[in-house]
Amino acid sequence: MINFFKSLFYSKETKEINIIFPSKPNIFNCNADVEYDGNLFFNGTINGNLTCKFLKIGPNSLVAGNINSDWVFVLGEVKGDIVANRVAIGPSAKVHGKISYNSISIEPGATILGNYFKRKAS
Repeated sequence: MINFFKSLFYSKETKEINIIFPSKPNIFNCNADVEYDGNLFFNGTINGNLTCKFLKIGPNSLVAGNINSDWVFVLGEVKGDIVANRVAIGPSAKVHGKISYNSISIEPGATILGNYFKRKAS
């Protein structure tokens, strides 16, 4: 799956996926909105909106709120809307909400209960 993400999101400006997302996720539980200007890879629960540059939601994670990010990789569950330039929905993912994207990949086995649509160019 890592090679799939590399091929989907690699450009001259990007770093290797292993540099952007460390191999060991942080366990993160929060009941508030989270804003972070870096890369976030977590297994845990966030009850609130989440804003960051790069986001990977681990397979045992739940985000109960909206996500706004440049890159989003979802392996867990999201109960809210996603707004991102690049979105990858893994086979174990469940998304309950709208997904607004510029580029999207949805793996077989993923569950999306909502709409997804390409954002209009500005």
